[in-house]
Amino acid sequence: MGDVLRRAIVLFVPPPVCEQLDEIRRRWDPVMCSRIGCHITLIHDVTDHGRASELVAAAAATTMPFSVRLGRAAHWGKSAWGVYLHVDDAAGEVAAVQARLAELEEQRWARVAFRSHVTLVHSRTTPPTIAEQAWTALADFDPGWPVDVTAIDIVEMEETTGWRTVERFELATAAVAD
Repeated sequence: MGDVLRRAIVLFVPPPVCEQLDEIRRRWDPVMCSRIGCHITLIHDVTDHGRASELVAAAAATTMPFSVRLGRAAHWGKSAWGVYLHVDDAAGEVAAVQARLAELEEQRWARVAFRSHVTLVHSRTTPPTIAEQAWTALADFDPGWPVDVTAIDIVEMEETTGWRTVERFELATAAVAD
């Protein structure tokens, strides 16, 4: 893999929703659950690590904390390709932040329309038969859980330990009146 490790940009799901999601993730995809906390991916594969810090800092500085809702379960084409929860982004905050960072996306991902989601079962770490069982169990799942987003993380994949946060950028806060 060389000296350059893979990086991504994510919105981590905070407690208590993350603990509820991790119960599901540990049941159906313990490998990915142990590699990275539950999150909404903004950029799958960062192409310019230096520019990423600049763009994420600028986006965070001008984005107020916001909330989204975790919606119904779905899968990518077939369950073996991954099971996820839709992110109901009614006000478009996730999409707006992602659009500001889109130039950082590796071309193979940039060709795919952005769809905010939280992965429950990943195709790289779950056998197809287990993914099918997960889908059968989760097909009608629609938790409606609110998720408060307060930061953007740049994460890096380390082969032995999984993903770790390289930089975290807190979202803007309202100016305090004097």
